[in-house]
Amino acid sequence: MIKVGRVAYLNTIPLFYKWEDQNIQLVYGHPSELALMLRKGDIQAGIVSSVEYLVNSHLYDYVPDISISSKEYTCSVLLFSHVPIAQVKKVYLTPNSITSRYLSIYVLEEIYRIKPIYTEDRECADCLLLIGDEALFEKKRGKFPYIYDLGHEWYKKHKLPFVFALFIVRKDAPLWLAQRIGELCNASKKAFFDDLMQRKIEIEGFEWEELVEYFTKCLHNGLGEQELTSLEIFMKFLDSRGYTK
Repeated sequence: MIKVGRVAYLNTIPLFYKWEDQNIQLVYGHPSELALMLRKGDIQAGIVSSVEYLVNSHLYDYVPDISISSKEYTCSVLLFSHVPIAQVKKVYLTPNSITSRYLSIYVLEEIYRIKPIYTEDRECADCLLLIGDEALFEKKRGKFPYIYDLGHEWYKKHKLPFVFALFIVRKDAPLWLAQRIGELCNASKKAFFDDLMQRKIEIEGFEWEELVEYFTKCLHNGLGEQELTSLEIFMKFLDSRGYTK
């Protein structure tokens, strides 16, 4: 049985909506957990943080034309702050996604030119990085006066989407696996968006209009020229900081 990692976030639903293959077992986890499992060989493929591929490309291939990327906004990778970003002193970075952590550092230090302290103590931070469903629900609570969308910050700088996750396959996995994943994801995307537009998709905690906005205006699941260019730019940043060593 082939094991494939899936992040249990709202943003992965289109890729797995009609995922049916008796030869594949889905394994759930946070992006950082799945990246570690993939590196160790506990799973053979997974939709994981793009940084895992960028820093360990000798171990992996990626499934063509599949990603979790932002358009102009990502809507679910957000910095929540009690103060304007220029006044931020301490930042809590969620451990759940290494890509989002590095993107936060890029936005804070390269774009806004501040040097905050990064802490694992959420309670003492004046700014929090949250991702996925947690970020979506925190935004709906409306408790933070300042919210910064990291996908939008990247877009303002580069006029490009940001690639948060790739569907990565270990090089020692069966040769048929990448093609089969592509087939399953593409069939799932079509079925999901057909049902979404027909109001057949119901997800607790979200109105239909919110789902349409999130899945059609914020997220992109392809991997074209713009996304690949964006990955190249981010890789240069990772190299400049020594994160790829």
